[in-house]
Amino acid sequence: MSDQERGGSPLQVLLMMGLIAGGGYAFFKNYEIEGLDRLSVQNRPASLRSYDREDGFTEERSFVSVVANSDLARLVQGEDGTKEDTFVDIPPLTTPSVTGQMARFPESDDTQAQPIPKQRIGHGTFRNLKVGSWALDGFGPTKLANRDVRAYVAKIGRRFDVLAIQQVSSIERDLVPRLVDELNLGENRFDYLIGAPTGPRDRGEQMAFIFDTSSVEVDRSQTYTVDDPDNRFTFDPLVAWFRAREPESSLAWTFSMVNVRIDLPRASDEVALLPALLEAVAQDGRGEDDVILAGLMQADDAYLIPTFGNQTRVAVRHRSTDIYDRYQTANIILDASKTSEFLGRGGVFDFARHYQLGRTEAEAITSHLPVYGEFTAHEGGDL
Repeated sequence: MSDQERGGSPLQVLLMMGLIAGGGYAFFKNYEIEGLDRLSVQNRPASLRSYDREDGFTEERSFVSVVANSDLARLVQGEDGTKEDTFVDIPPLTTPSVTGQMARFPESDDTQAQPIPKQRIGHGTFRNLKVGSWALDGFGPTKLANRDVRAYVAKIGRRFDVLAIQQVSSIERDLVPRLVDELNLGENRFDYLIGAPTGPRDRGEQMAFIFDTSSVEVDRSQTYTVDDPDNRFTFDPLVAWFRAREPESSLAWTFSMVNVRIDLPRASDEVALLPALLEAVAQDGRGEDDVILAGLMQADDAYLIPTFGNQTRVAVRHRSTDIYDRYQTANIILDASKTSEFLGRGGVFDFARHYQLGRTEAEAITSHLPVYGEFTAHEGGDL
């Protein structure tokens, strides 16, 4: 047998070498190899992914940045869910101040949570605050009854000073209190704020805040649900006011936190309203300039930042926020010109990797990863 018959012609050899080289380049461009002791191949996360790319929208996204006009917002709903005597006619957004608990809403890369460092201010040392958000993906009686799921949610929740949670089923009203009981096993340190059921009747949800009473305090009288009568938000945002327990109250950082849950089918319309929502809460009459939006945004940072403007800061950049490493749908948003307490550190806590959970185990908890940002406990961020 000749050499050509045995090994192919030189042209064939060159073509084969080219294919091998091209395949190798494509492999290493799109995949990464993890620890040799436990060899696995997984998709390399893209530097930027849109949440809706597989839902039929173009790669340029279907979002159009629209600043809503200012006319309305009128209902403030108390923490207990009652609406009696809470309807208030509120002037347009251009009104400089309004008294009372009023929110005016206009009409039509870090994968593991790190220990929080302390800052020295004057003669005291104060721990920074870790503020987070987590969508629990249909957290209801079944998940709560699962001992492992309940334990993991509680274990993860303890990592945060304030945690906004979304996608809690409204079938039973005691789900969040029972979850907080789990957080408090061994030490009675966590408490909660919960909003009234919101959303469509066939898929109603509750939103809540879980917080560490040793590091923050809350004024429950300042907790309210923003309800736009025209239902421009599918799920009504929940607003709460917090203050760091350290340093002393006159120096402690105070902030309003808005728990947001964008509905995916209406994401393009609802995301466009978020800048007006932030401004409405900032002008709700309390005089609080530090307003943080946290929640399930259904959009990535590449879209959110242009929507809000150049002064916008987000906690998560160029990083997926789901257990599949596919989409970025959750974030924490703030105005850097007003909230100087943000330390510029934030990211995603990849609980599946951290606790070495399999996909099925992680899915049983939620498909969403918690996101977080770190803030100084001192008003103004001065050291």
